[in-house]
Amino acid sequence: MIKRNGVFKFCAMVLIGMLTISMTACSAQKAPASSSDVNSNAKPQYGGTLTVADQVAPPHLDSDKSTEWKVTEIDNHIYEGLFEFNDKFEAVPQLADSYEKLDGGKTYKVKLRKGVLFQNGKEMTSSDVEASFNRWLKNNGAGDIIKPYFDKVEVIGPYEMDFKFKEPYAPFVNILASEVSGQKFYVRTKEMVDKFGDNIITEHIGTGPYQVAEYVPDQYVKLKRFDKYVPNPRPSSLFSGKRVAYLDEIVFKFVPDEEVRVAGVETGEFQYADEVSQDKYEMLKSNPNVQPIIVPYDMMGMVVFNCGKAPFNNLDARKAVNAALDMSEYGKASIGDEKFWRLDGSLFPKGSIWYDKNAGKGIYNQPNLEEAKALLKKSGYDGTPIVILNTKENAVESQGALSLKSQLEKVGFKVDVQLYDRATMLQKRSQVNNWNISISNWVEFNPDPQVFGAWIGTKKWIGNWQDDDSARMDAIFNKMLGETDTNTRIQDVKDMYKEFWDKVPMIKTVNYSRLHVKNKSLQGYPDFCKQIFWNTWLQK
Repeated sequence: MIKRNGVFKFCAMVLIGMLTISMTACSAQKAPASSSDVNSNAKPQYGGTLTVADQVAPPHLDSDKSTEWKVTEIDNHIYEGLFEFNDKFEAVPQLADSYEKLDGGKTYKVKLRKGVLFQNGKEMTSSDVEASFNRWLKNNGAGDIIKPYFDKVEVIGPYEMDFKFKEPYAPFVNILASEVSGQKFYVRTKEMVDKFGDNIITEHIGTGPYQVAEYVPDQYVKLKRFDKYVPNPRPSSLFSGKRVAYLDEIVFKFVPDEEVRVAGVETGEFQYADEVSQDKYEMLKSNPNVQPIIVPYDMMGMVVFNCGKAPFNNLDARKAVNAALDMSEYGKASIGDEKFWRLDGSLFPKGSIWYDKNAGKGIYNQPNLEEAKALLKKSGYDGTPIVILNTKENAVESQGALSLKSQLEKVGFKVDVQLYDRATMLQKRSQVNNWNISISNWVEFNPDPQVFGAWIGTKKWIGNWQDDDSARMDAIFNKMLGETDTNTRIQDVKDMYKEFWDKVPMIKTVNYSRLHVKNKSLQGYPDFCKQIFWNTWLQK
């Protein structure tokens, strides 16, 4: 799952998309329709300026050069991908017209939609896709994931191309469509790619329903309707299908002060504000001019062990922590109101084919203090204080760290909570000897097991886990990589869950939802972990 704020994440480190396998054959629960508009009989209407109050400003708008969540959240309105996710969590053709897998999954033959226009009036062809893909492969984090397995791209004609791999590669389509920060593949004009090369792109020409009108860094991004937009003819479904630009303009303003964001939505200065405190829910609910949004498929928390040093290079010590943790107590302490969090041992959300209701059964959220004490004694823990290292800016993480300290001290751990600014925390966490536990939050809406943001083992992220157990996890990962049969791959994911909960290199805590708020004038908005403002309108 997708992480937010520059760490491999989500919708969060959480992430976080892209199926090369046929997901349509599997039953999947749809993502819920907007709770705020589901009973609305209002008809769409054109016109008006939507003003969005965002908490964080993007560093720029080049998604290949940033892992910031806000970059792709804005770019999704300007650019489109070859594939996009629908509300069944399937990656389906968007700028692509169709695709097929050949050579046992080593070749992906993609046919493009004809007549798609860029915002400079130029028709999109395979030369644009080729240039964009090669830049993405070199500069994007997801490109780094694919690069070791990728062979070459071959242009067959102006609307057809082959993506060739050295061996069968299952997650390709999902990765292209990924909404995990810093992974999404967008199609840009060849001319812009040639002009900027590996430098940050500052001129943005996409195929999306809105185009950049003005960008003042750290203040706002103004988009305007692209009148010659050529929509995908398929039914609209989350990121996929038909996109309609009802609004004349969308203005993303960057407003770090929460009180200003909330007051602006109440007065109508803003029509949408992201990330407000959950304790404002009842107040917002009572205001007839606004509608609070509890985001489904949003975030999940992880207690991450530093498995590269004592005591958590010992499995019994990790199991002791798991046995000590009461997740309900943790959820109340770190999130608060139970409307905003829930317990689930699966690493993927309900509705995803990767969801497993039995994940962690008998292990997840089974607090037993006497068992925890026995496991801690068995581990040989010598009483050295364990360092819980986290940021002080993120309340969920900092409050979670204090709850963790309280619960672990009950079973005999000595705990030292160290909270720093984000930059200092990341620097300290990069050194194996500086920490023992770190709490991380990931976007729950995650595209594919191969790009799961919190993946550990010897291949990924910060856990410093490298032993026989991690090698077995890596073997499962490698098997999934080349397995193009859906049902077999689903079983592989179940094997991954079993290994994860048996060896607990991390412990999943709770799924939780952020609170956003919109003015009642905004209609058609899908309550999701990423902002989607096409197919929305302002009711006059």
